[in-house]
Amino acid sequence: MARQTGIIRLNGRIGGLDFYQSEGVDMVRNKTGPTTKQFKNSKAFERSRQASNDFGMAGSLAGKMKHAIIYMYGPALNPHINSKLTGIFTSALAKDPIHPRGERKIFYGDVSKLVGIDFTKANLRSTLGRLPHLSEKEKGKSFHFDFGGMLTPPFSEAARSRPYQVILGLVALSEDSEATVEWQESGMMEAGQPLSDLGEMELSFATPQIQKVILGIVGIKFLDVVNGQTYTLKEGGAIGVVGCFK
Repeated sequence: MARQTGIIRLNGRIGGLDFYQSEGVDMVRNKTGPTTKQFKNSKAFERSRQASNDFGMAGSLAGKMKHAIIYMYGPALNPHINSKLTGIFTSALAKDPIHPRGERKIFYGDVSKLVGIDFTKANLRSTLGRLPHLSEKEKGKSFHFDFGGMLTPPFSEAARSRPYQVILGLVALSEDSEATVEWQESGMMEAGQPLSDLGEMELSFATPQIQKVILGIVGIKFLDVVNGQTYTLKEGGAIGVVGCFK
């Protein structure tokens, strides 16, 4: 590469040279790598195109998942969650035994890889002590979250002696449509009150979700009450995937 000098500075490609700007400096270098036309049409790049399609699909699913979660639990999300989710969805798609590379579907992939995802820096299992049991009561529609036998969550220093609230969520994902999402919040739980008091909670979609991957989400928010106003603490909470169905 070399600097461009002179009155006229170029930007773009001419012949075998690539003219560009880097950090405000006009540069020129030999053009390297395949052209866009070669990448899209050459047989030599077929596997690269397939891998790119699968990666793009994983990124799209990650975006839908993040958008669904951020609506309910935005402030405390892990800032690196998008790249983390893309990697997990890429791995899950790779296990689709039916469709060829580049056309894989998450419904046929290894969705067990999605269970246990934490969307926050805090680990949900550690925050709650253990995860509630999730079961499917009506295929693709109704799900029960069982908190039986669960104790008071181990409070972090930031959340010690604070009331808390539990969040339940269902997210139905597919490549062909936006995520379908249902949320439910518990009432305020007093500090020291065991999670088992929640018993078995039901959450349902309005209609059955067919040919979709359904993720069961549980979160916990710690609260502060000042002058009768309730505020959510930015620290101490957690949210993650406790179950997956298809």
